[in-house]
Amino acid sequence: MIAAVVLAAGLSRRMGQDKLLLPLNGRPVFTYPVDLIADLPFDQRVLVTNTPEIKDYAQKHGFEVVPSPDAALGMGHSVAAGAQAVDERMTAAMFLNADQPFLTVELVHTLCKTCLDTDKITVPKIQDRPSSPCVFPKRFLLELMTLTGDQGGKRVYRQYAEQTVFVDWTEERTLVDLDDPETYQRYR
Repeated sequence: MIAAVVLAAGLSRRMGQDKLLLPLNGRPVFTYPVDLIADLPFDQRVLVTNTPEIKDYAQKHGFEVVPSPDAALGMGHSVAAGAQAVDERMTAAMFLNADQPFLTVELVHTLCKTCLDTDKITVPKIQDRPSSPCVFPKRFLLELMTLTGDQGGKRVYRQYAEQTVFVDWTEERTLVDLDDPETYQRYR
């Protein structure tokens, strides 16, 4: 049983405005990963946000929504809030960012299957650079619950390098996150 945790509580400091609400082909950026996960057979769907519009949309699409009151202190707090919401019956949890509108079903399936087959933390890699989303077996959820500051799941998979597998991915666009105005303009 796998949970999906969508992280949508960041402050968009590099963008200078809420990047998740920016339009992309007539829809807010955050709707793309939310719709993708809503259409896949996850056993639990969690979304971490402090934005009412995102919360309402996610709830209408079958997500449990949890706040991240300390999101301003760094992404680790949002990852921790999401990890705490994962049902104890889950065997793994995928953590993905709501600013990745080009994620594909193929990538999600590949990462989840790899995690279940290997029982290891599964991280996509593009041109030797680790990326998101990452899938964590259940035994790492307690570790994720203790995260604070700006370090997210990367801190955990670096700490447990021998229990991490990287999946080479060639479609760079799939893993793009819209973090800054230049990237947003390029992909808009």
